[in-house]
Amino acid sequence: MSPEDFPRREREDVLAPQAPEGMATSEDVPLPEKSPEDKFREAAMIGDLAGVKRLAGQGVDVSAMDEHQRTAMQMAAFDGHTPVVEWFLSQEVEVDHRDSFGRTALMYASTADNAETVKLLLDAGAAVDLVDSEEHFSPLMFAAAEGQMAVVELLLEAGADPTKADIDGETAIDFANSNGHTEVVKRLQK
Repeated sequence: MSPEDFPRREREDVLAPQAPEGMATSEDVPLPEKSPEDKFREAAMIGDLAGVKRLAGQGVDVSAMDEHQRTAMQMAAFDGHTPVVEWFLSQEVEVDHRDSFGRTALMYASTADNAETVKLLLDAGAAVDLVDSEEHFSPLMFAAAEGQMAVVELLLEAGADPTKADIDGETAIDFANSNGHTEVVKRLQK
C-alpha cells in the first residue's frame, strides 16, 4: 500500500472537522466570562503592568488568590515580570504569602532566570530560607535544581543555607548535582 491508496482529505476537514449532524459544537456552548480577578491574575502572569493597574483601579483586590491560594504577584514572579512585582510590592502585598503548596513569590522566582525579580523580592524582605509545605524545598533548592547560577549567587549572598535539607535529606548541592549543574555544585561547595 502506498499513500495514494488512502482517500484524500481536504486540509479543512482535518483542521476543522464537522460535528455529526445534530451534535452541539464548541460554537454552540457559551464560554464562561472571566472574572475581574481572573483577568487580573492573567495580566500579572503575562507582565501586563498597565492591565494590572487598570483592573486594580477598578476595584480588584491586589491580594486576590486563585483556587490554589496563589496571588497575582506570585504568578508575575514566576515569569520574572519584575516591573509588575515591583508594583505589587508598592501596594504593600505580603511578600512571603504562601499558597496552598506553601510556596512564596521568592520560591517561584527562583525556578528560572529571574535574578532581577529575586533581588527585588530579597530587597523587599522576602525570607530566604522558607521551605514549601510539600517537599520542604527552599528557594536555593529550586534555583540549584534548575541551574540558575545568578539566582543561586543572590540567595547565598542573602544568607541562604546550602546545607538545609528537604524531607528526603537532599540539599541544594544534591539537586544541582543530580541535574548536571556542575558549576552550581562548585559554587555551593565553597
